[in-house]
Amino acid sequence: AGPKPVEDRNKEYLEQFPLDTLAMVVTLDREGKVFGLVQTQDGMVHRVIQGNYLGQNDGRIVAVNDAGIRLEELVPDGIGGFYKRSAEIGLGE
Repeated sequence: AGPKPVEDRNKEYLEQFPLDTLAMVVTLDREGKVFGLVQTQDGMVHRVIQGNYLGQNDGRIVAVNDAGIRLEELVPDGIGGFYKRSAEIGLGE
């Protein structure tokens, strides 16, 4: 029981980066959807939306707003399971 990563999904590009190497640079509101633009250390900018994954701990975006990007990560508990942990990438971090 408990949360588990989805095993049979394709990993998204931004899942290869640790969260502390990503920075949100701006949000865009298009057709009622709020997108976040996330910059990697190499200067590349990527568009994300609620439901996308990023970071190395199966982090799924639960909200994108002007303050930042909130996500829930699945972190190994050390005894074969996982627990959910909240994380955030703030604007300009």
